[in-house]
Amino acid sequence: MADKMSFQQKLADMMQLAQENGMRMTAEETEKFFEDDGLTEEQMELVFDYLLSQKVAVQGYERKPGTVQEAAESEDGAGKEETRADGLTGEEKEYLEDYLRQIGEMQPASGEEARLASYLRKVAEEAVKMHRAEVFVGDMIQEGNASLVEALGLYPAGDGEQERVMEDVRAAMRALLASQTEMKRRDRKMVDQVTRLDETIRDMTDELGRKVDVQEVADRLELTEEQVRDILKLTGEEPEDEK
Repeated sequence: MADKMSFQQKLADMMQLAQENGMRMTAEETEKFFEDDGLTEEQMELVFDYLLSQKVAVQGYERKPGTVQEAAESEDGAGKEETRADGLTGEEKEYLEDYLRQIGEMQPASGEEARLASYLRKVAEEAVKMHRAEVFVGDMIQEGNASLVEALGLYPAGDGEQERVMEDVRAAMRALLASQTEMKRRDRKMVDQVTRLDETIRDMTDELGRKVDVQEVADRLELTEEQVRDILKLTGEEPEDEK
């Protein structure tokens, strides 16, 4: 891979470009950004995942199987499945049922409102297909709808419109999924670190029959004092400094 500092700078420059584009990038733009660095396919996957974790919608990119999976759909939409609530919690099913009922009761007052309304069920269907336990399905729908409103302003009605609009919607949902999944992963890691540290302090206190200091705990856990102090800030209790 390219020099570490140079690569980090490129990531920063790419994020700046994404921000200027309203937190949107295409897969082609991203690949072109790094075309001179000779990145492997796996390294480019990491770049795409980084963008998604920063809530950048990457049009034209789909994660490999085993991450976010989407149901296949033909170009003309033929054979498209009905919205299914399989795998949703009771609260999510109730939300989805109420939401679809509201869509059915809509009475658009203009052509633009009718155009928007024609996509709302499609957005809900995509949210259900892409749903993962980490993100409430209502949040998926709202993220998709926000992208829908922007996309309808970008793409005029006509041939190919639906494909482009729905790809933007899916890209926004992927970005939300990646962002929330990464956040939950970090939260779990933080909880594990706090639990491990708390157990170590208790065990060492019992062993030694006294309070332990930061350096002793750091040595036991094979961490730096700074790392231990950072974790301790989350516990509200800190062992004594070494005298």
